[in-house]
Amino acid sequence: MTNFDNIDSLSVSFDSKISDVIARIQASGPVACALLFDHDKFVNIITDGDVRRAFLEGNKLDDAAVEIHKIKTRSARPAPITASVHSSREEREHLFRTHSLRQLILTDANGKPVSVIDHHAVNHAPNYIDRSFTAVVMAGGFGTRLRPLTEDMPKPMLRVNGRPMLEISIEKLVSHGASRIFISTHYLPEKITEHFGNGEKFGVEIQYVHETTPLGTGGALSLVPFHDENTLVFNGDILTNLDIGMFLAFHLRSKSAMTIAATQYSFQVPFGVISETDSFVTHIEEKPSFSFLVNSGIYFLSKRVFDTLPASGHYNMTDVAHNLIKSSLTVSCFPIFEHWLDVGRPSDYELASKIF
Repeated sequence: MTNFDNIDSLSVSFDSKISDVIARIQASGPVACALLFDHDKFVNIITDGDVRRAFLEGNKLDDAAVEIHKIKTRSARPAPITASVHSSREEREHLFRTHSLRQLILTDANGKPVSVIDHHAVNHAPNYIDRSFTAVVMAGGFGTRLRPLTEDMPKPMLRVNGRPMLEISIEKLVSHGASRIFISTHYLPEKITEHFGNGEKFGVEIQYVHETTPLGTGGALSLVPFHDENTLVFNGDILTNLDIGMFLAFHLRSKSAMTIAATQYSFQVPFGVISETDSFVTHIEEKPSFSFLVNSGIYFLSKRVFDTLPASGHYNMTDVAHNLIKSSLTVSCFPIFEHWLDVGRPSDYELASKIF
């Protein structure tokens, strides 16, 4: 696809919910954007990255799209890049190259969008998209909380709607550009190796690293013999609709050593919370809710991270992150708004078949 002409299907207003903006972006295909209007006046483009930055600033799905616009006006690119619908291919290519664009809005004489083209239209992809990567999938856990289901089956091999969870994840990784996959095993490894083999039937090279004793995610990474410039680390008991291409693009653009995908976790206090000063009540908030960005168990690592790993022993990914920060290397956060499920309990397993 090179252009998207159904502008109405991309359009949102200041009052639209952020969840509506996400729906527009996800339905837009390769152009991956929504167009923000104030009544009939075109105001700005909203990209996947704009939405995720809004989440990093504490916005929620029910907040209004105007909140994203406020953030954009403080960014390095506060106004949209546009070209006339009558512009030449050379003019458009110049804009793509100069501004490292993923998409470009074409407007009529009144400045109204009539089409959006992506980088395929000028055969120029920014260096942060359509990149291949190596994936390391952690599949060695015992799945104790899911027994008796896991008494004779590794947790990642439990079936969701007739297919092993790990197979669902591997097909997703391949569809997003994984060129090589390592699977880390420990508990009942033969159940995994016999099913996936060398990966030929899944269209990807699959190799295995075996933990004789549990090493933690960071420790298992030290067993991986190939260090790619871009390595995705993925827990095998996770199911998600995360756009891995967007995740990798964010990682590359941020030039981080490590990027952690984070999902939002919320909980509500079931009581009224009292604020007091010197035993005098100043305020009572009834059943307040709190939200946090939490580690999703999905990471992108640059090649230099492998040089910081210990040669042996147990090592968690939190240890990897802390060590990088201590060494003044950048660790970034990429918020997830897509479905994400850590299948750790029977209730999670029941939910998986409904969502995925």
